Amino acid sequence: MHQRFAIKPVVMRESLRNLLHVPDLPNVTIQVMPLSSTPHPGSAGPFSLIRFRGPVPAVVVLENLIGATYIEDAHGVKSYTTAYERIVAAALSPDDSHALIAHLEKGKRT
Repeated sequence: MHQRFAIKPVVMRESLRNLLHVPDLPNVTIQVMPLSSTPHPGSAGPFSLIRFRGPVPAVVVLENLIGATYIEDAHGVKSYTTAYERIVAAALSPDDSHALIAHLEKGKRT
């Protein structure tokens, strides 16, 4: 089962088709969170975990309607790093995600 958000199926199909080529980029991984997944920290709301090369520490960005909050302290970043790892573990693998997107792009239901 999946949810449809696009008003026109052709728009959704084109979006899915575009997603099939994104993993060709060297810095992108796509993983689909199945609706049947176990509870995970991603349900609490979106966040961006930004990691840098070299000695620059990671930062977490929480965006909302009036701006953004930046979390830079080691404990806070560690909490979100752990949350990110749990989300990745609950999602489909990149290969299974690609297969599901290809299946949906062809107009088939799960």
